[in-house]
Amino acid sequence: MRTLSKDFKGQRPLLIQPAQAEAYLSRVSGMDMPMDAKISDMGEMLSAIFGQKPSLKKFPPFAVIPIKGIIGRDVSMLESLCGCCDINDVEEMLEDCERDASIKTIILEIDSPGGTSVGVPELANRIKNCSKEVISFTSSECCSAAYWLGSQASSFYATPSSSIGSVGVFIAYPDCSEAYKMEGVKMDVIKAGIYKGAGISGTSLDDNQRKMLQDEVLDIWADFKAAVKSVRSFVEDSSMEGQMFSGKRGAEAGLCTSLVNGFDELMESLDAGVAKQIEADEENEENENEGSIPEGYEGEEGDEDDNDRHMASSRALAGVKADVLKATAAKKPMDKADAEADDEGDEEPEEKGEGKDDGIEPQPEGKGDPSDPDDPDYDPDNDPNLKESKEDAESEDDAGEKAVDTDSKHDPKGVKKNRAKRIA
Repeated sequence: MRTLSKDFKGQRPLLIQPAQAEAYLSRVSGMDMPMDAKISDMGEMLSAIFGQKPSLKKFPPFAVIPIKGIIGRDVSMLESLCGCCDINDVEEMLEDCERDASIKTIILEIDSPGGTSVGVPELANRIKNCSKEVISFTSSECCSAAYWLGSQASSFYATPSSSIGSVGVFIAYPDCSEAYKMEGVKMDVIKAGIYKGAGISGTSLDDNQRKMLQDEVLDIWADFKAAVKSVRSFVEDSSMEGQMFSGKRGAEAGLCTSLVNGFDELMESLDAGVAKQIEADEENEENENEGSIPEGYEGEEGDEDDNDRHMASSRALAGVKADVLKATAAKKPMDKADAEADDEGDEEPEEKGEGKDDGIEPQPEGKGDPSDPDDPDYDPDNDPNLKESKEDAESEDDAGEKAVDTDSKHDPKGVKKNRAKRIA
């Protein structure tokens, strides 16, 4: 499998600034992962360092394809997690958009200093011949390989302070022959073919080898310039000598179509309705992330009134329960054991037996049972069970009215209090 590191170290033609290629190699080689780390743990750690890997987004009739990071083909998983852009992924997203009938315009959102030359000309040709309209946009960097891709869109928008251009190619071969000589080492290369063995450490390139590499670089550069001019005919050869331009100067040189102040302004100019939809979706996503209440959250100062209202409502409902109990007691006598079970959370009453006080005073012989409604001498006013039920109901009624009255300190005008009393 090809990797960016192999391309950079293998003296392949590169479409990137040398300093940025070295910074990338240093960053990847400096990653220190524990030997027992799981892939999921590795992904979470690298995402925290380099950010989440960008993905295709659709806002019909528009789709946004990200081209961000160092560009390469068949990059390794580690390189992908470190923020590299795989050409294969871009091709798949492009094909997805072409198959989607709801997508009419594809926007390439670019933030890349470039990368290797492998696969770039082919993807650039795909972009140029895409069946859908393609627009390029950058607010940061679109150089070398990234500019080759972005330049093939029908329109190219850049912010004034962005960096674009850098139309050039290079191959780097370190010549360590003098260092070897100072160490007393001489490399003796036995080979077949005048171009074989070019760049072996401790040797210098001969004229034939140097010409071979120079011709390769010139061929890629010629293809690069031809691709740019096929779409951006106003670009002069003098603007494609490997230099970078700001977005403002690049627009003057014809490297981009127009200047915008950002992605929002670009979408507003393309479709105001879709721009509002994207903005609303972003706000909803932020609200969802901020709206969740952490575990153990006890509220803030602004929540005090709401808490008091909930408490008052609960107490008012206690008054409603008291009235219901009182009405029920008036209609039907309640067995004392059932009443006690209801008050104590439906606990089973103790069985009556000898030596236990059931709460009924002993009656003189010949008198009726005051707790038996079928007894001829039954008197409801003297029924101890009914008396106890009425007393409990009145006690809960008083508690409900007192609870409702406590709202007055939070509601000086008495609005909530009156409303609660109407409920009770």
